Amino acid sequence: MSAPEDAVLAYWPEHREQLRQSENQRAMLTNYILVIVAAISGFVVQQHFEPRTLPLSALIIIIGFYGAVATAKYHERADYHLLQARALTRVLVDTGALADHEAVLEEFRQQHYSKYPQLHRIRLNRLWTGLHLGIAVYGIVLIIITWLLD
Repeated sequence: MSAPEDAVLAYWPEHREQLRQSENQRAMLTNYILVIVAAISGFVVQQHFEPRTLPLSALIIIIGFYGAVATAKYHERADYHLLQARALTRVLVDTGALADHEAVLEEFRQQHYSKYPQLHRIRLNRLWTGLHLGIAVYGIVLIIITWLLD
């Protein structure tokens, strides 16, 4: 390999690592949010949905929306690094430093799509963002319950 190809190859793992880091950070943030929301929820229930717990329910809504925006941002960063890694792969193929195995990859991709005809259409980032929006809706439900029981 020539020096330019070595440089391109050196950037490829960096983008893959950054993609992995974005996904790990998204998972950690989600876990923290779930623990915090569970603790706040437990306190609200322990206080028998007293009106003084309304700010805590509002906090759950804010946390849910924050989580939705943050996970969307993590997805954006992961997608950026994936596209950069794909572009670098294309450069390596075009320069002849890496063999073009697109036909083989496409064959196995189609096998995967056949095996999971519905699931492959569901985007993972939408599930994660939806989970956080569900947390915000849960906060709204807590507020409604508190008002109804008051």
